[in-house]
Amino acid sequence: MTTTSVYLRLAGPLQSWAGPAVTGNFVRTGPIPTHSALVGLIAGACGYRRDEWPDWLNRLNFRVRVDHPGKFVDDFQTVSAHEEEMLFRERLILATGKRPSAKTTRLTPDGRGMTSIIQRTYLAEAEFIVEVASDTHGELLRDALRAPKFSTYLGRKAFAPAFPFYLGATTDVDVLHRIPACDLSGAKRDTARVQIHHCSAELHTSAEHINVPAVQERSDWLEKTKVLFA
Repeated sequence: MTTTSVYLRLAGPLQSWAGPAVTGNFVRTGPIPTHSALVGLIAGACGYRRDEWPDWLNRLNFRVRVDHPGKFVDDFQTVSAHEEEMLFRERLILATGKRPSAKTTRLTPDGRGMTSIIQRTYLAEAEFIVEVASDTHGELLRDALRAPKFSTYLGRKAFAPAFPFYLGATTDVDVLHRIPACDLSGAKRDTARVQIHHCSAELHTSAEHINVPAVQERSDWLEKTKVLFA
């Protein structure tokens, strides 16, 4: 049975990958795409709605190559309790025979009903190459990711992926080691050191470090990557 691997490039100004929420007011991104986020991205590309996709998607395994880890940036937002919403919640609670209180009618992240400051961290200028392999649904994955049914995004709907998103599909098992990294540091090196993470529903391994070919111009990267999927 032939295994088909599909390759994606996840890059853009900002990404957000469901890190742990310390409190309702402080939400962090993880450093790399999570298994659940990648499954959701592919499910959307296939046209499945949230929590309605087949179980085989949850069993997909991924390899995530970190070409540029990016940096964490903070975003601060304010949330205030709205009078109309408070009145609606008060009436709803009264209709159930309970007594409303400030805590139950003024819902803000801190639970106190006052203006709250929410801190979110995002991942800026990161770039990942993602491999998803399947020996039973390779053609479906290839077609869906080449022409997604629903919009693809990098963890949040506002974060659209940069071009190119879909790189190609192949049965060559070594392609992840042969796709060049775009080294924009100006060092003019022939190789670049990158990390590869293995992600599945049950397991997230520690990073494997490898050397891959390096180019200094995005145009060269596009040309050399295109050849691998010709």
